[in-house]
Amino acid sequence: MKEFKLDNEPKITSGFTIPDGYFDAFSEKLLVQLPEQESKIISIFSSQKIRNFAVAAILILMLSVPIYTKYSTKQEEIDSVTLENYIAYQSNISEEEIVNLLQQEDLDKMKINFNVDDAAIEDALNSNSNLEQYIID
Repeated sequence: MKEFKLDNEPKITSGFTIPDGYFDAFSEKLLVQLPEQESKIISIFSSQKIRNFAVAAILILMLSVPIYTKYSTKQEEIDSVTLENYIAYQSNISEEEIVNLLQQEDLDKMKINFNVDDAAIEDALNSNSNLEQYIID
């Protein structure tokens, strides 16, 4: 392998040149351009900023807690059987009050039309020996 010596090869010039004596007076020129007075130091931890951040944090918490509780709680729908059992056995509301609270649409849905002839009713009553039970209930 042939040896390669950097010192012996001709060097490529970059094309950029510096005027003679440029860096001799550079530091003096730079010091003249700098401002003479020192800049004001502003503290990050000033009491006013801390107070403002505390107020902002409290406001964010106050607004986010109701939103979080609204969307985090899952509302389960009560099935109709459970609701009917509660109303029938646990509440102090009478049947008349419940009927007064219902709308006409609900009452129309509750109507049941029995297409039974009078003759069929008489036959059922005659065939059943427990006629007194029907009269009492």
